[in-house]
Amino acid sequence: MNLEILVPVGQALLSGVLVGGVYGLLSIGFSLAFGVMRIVNFAHGDLVMYGMYVGVVAAGSFGIDPLYVIPISFLLMALLGAAQYQLVYKRFVGSATLQQLLAAIGLGLVLQMIAQIVFGASTRSAPSMFSSQFLLIGPLFVSAAQVVAFIIAVIATIAVELLLLGTTWGKAVRAVADDMEAAEVVGLRSQTINITAFALACGLAGIAGTVMSTYYSTDPSKGLSLMPIAIIATTIGGLGSIRGSFLGGIFCGVVQQMTALLWNSALQDVPLYILLLFFIAYRPTGMFGLRTE
Repeated sequence: MNLEILVPVGQALLSGVLVGGVYGLLSIGFSLAFGVMRIVNFAHGDLVMYGMYVGVVAAGSFGIDPLYVIPISFLLMALLGAAQYQLVYKRFVGSATLQQLLAAIGLGLVLQMIAQIVFGASTRSAPSMFSSQFLLIGPLFVSAAQVVAFIIAVIATIAVELLLLGTTWGKAVRAVADDMEAAEVVGLRSQTINITAFALACGLAGIAGTVMSTYYSTDPSKGLSLMPIAIIATTIGGLGSIRGSFLGGIFCGVVQQMTALLWNSALQDVPLYILLLFFIAYRPTGMFGLRTE
């Protein structure tokens, strides 16, 4: 009897960690934009959706495995993010005002409309070489595509952490995030740093979307459905914290899977919304305690 209980629980935990790793990857870009520029990019989920369509086009039109076009997806979303920053977000750097939030929501709606015109409203998928493969771990089984996606998410997260902590550019980014005026006094070009940081954040959304396309189908509204996860993961982990956002994504994945197992799969996001309210009310800095002013 104990084994009968432990196997589904273990299965849910394992699946939650794997799915949550990719949630974490899509969340760290959202968190990075806020941590450096105080920009709440509600269009971030739509960039993930476009990253998924990169995988769809690669697989459907060219017969290329979506995993092979991850660098292209990163570059395309980074360029799109740089254009968004220049056209929309540049004037809002430093404060998440109501106008900035409305601009981000409007931008997201425009991106959804463009996706519907270009790709149509129907749901599309991007099969990978790993999509139909499963791995057995004792009595548990996992999708090979999710394992590969999790590994890519971990590598990307570590790379961003190392980039921010161990490079001259990363130190400049952290200096601008701490005090933009002081950074400019010592010779740092804040606008150049901001646009490259925002491009990196959007490029990460592209990576997340392309790896997700190997086991999730997509449509123009997919980005909107992913935004609550990004917001909840970054709030729980700590806005501006890369490591915290990644762990927050894993936490969200585990909560979803356990809720689906123990309660109802249709209501798997309900506990996350309750936790979001709790953290906003009692722990607004999240688990890793970065300032959010």
